Amino acid sequence: QPSPAGAAMRAASCTATHLATAIASMTSGNASPRRGRVRPVRVSKTTVRANGRPTLGALDEKPKTSSSPSRTSTKTLYLIRHGRTEMNDYLLANKWHDENFVDPMMIDTKLTAFGETQALALRARLKNLNVAPDVIVASPLSRALKTAEIAFGDDQYKETKLVTCHLARERVFHGSDVGTPTRTIKKQFPTWCVAEMEEKFGDQPWWYTGTGDDDSNSEGDELNIRNATGDTVTGNRTEKYPGDTGVGDGDTDSINSEDDESIDRLTLRSGVPYEPPEVFNQRMQCLLDWLTNRPEEKIAVVAHWGVWFSLTGREFENCEVCKFSLGDLAPGTGVMPV
Repeated sequence: QPSPAGAAMRAASCTATHLATAIASMTSGNASPRRGRVRPVRVSKTTVRANGRPTLGALDEKPKTSSSPSRTSTKTLYLIRHGRTEMNDYLLANKWHDENFVDPMMIDTKLTAFGETQALALRARLKNLNVAPDVIVASPLSRALKTAEIAFGDDQYKETKLVTCHLARERVFHGSDVGTPTRTIKKQFPTWCVAEMEEKFGDQPWWYTGTGDDDSNSEGDELNIRNATGDTVTGNRTEKYPGDTGVGDGDTDSINSEDDESIDRLTLRSGVPYEPPEVFNQRMQCLLDWLTNRPEEKIAVVAHWGVWFSLTGREFENCEVCKFSLGDLAPGTGVMPV
């Protein structure tokens, strides 16, 4: 039987050929990014990726991007998704839209041993591709910070600035997307700069708390502070939201791109207030503005499935890396089913 490390190396290298092509060509962009709804192609069933997030079906080709008329920045971005997590594994065995789904409340879910092995494989890949950012940015969720620490652990990055950016956090779907207080991050990841978060939030939540403003510190904070300290929240919040593609983890009827207005709403069952898409996409615009205003020209960003799907329309695998121009990114390029 192959060893876990060997399997991880093969899994991590399965996109190497695509990655080399992406690094060379994805910044050229020869089509406009999709705005608003993303209409799915007809598929016979939907599937689940190895990372536990639903796919959008058997797409004929990867989403295409090009410079947005409103954003002309030529900054180079290396977009990276974190490694496999405990919640990814849970979602493989438990369909998030199933009526019996229970949010396990894995607050600030951690990398699995396999996820750390993926990050080590990414480290070798970054070195081979000569990725040399001026600054390394990471979401303050621990899975992104840990991935970044491992992947950029070579001596060549010893002098590269490490910065957290709360705007790059995952959209809050479940308890796993709730973070921990800034003081905890400072203790666990002492080499990372959290000054901006300290100034803006102090020790209050920097994640979405259900108030309608993802950066506010009002009514929803008490619940999430309790979550961050590990206390149990009983029951599931059950709400329905419009679905644009009707995708999920199991078999579904064929999706017709001509009549997808009639697709039923999907149900998201969560133990915490979920982050509405309009709030999330507003935050994605703020993230682009934040990156635009930074002085560096080459920026590596370690973030999440939802972040990169919204901005690129691409479903990143765990520890996948792609090179983009900042001007190629736009909020809502990928439309989620909830």
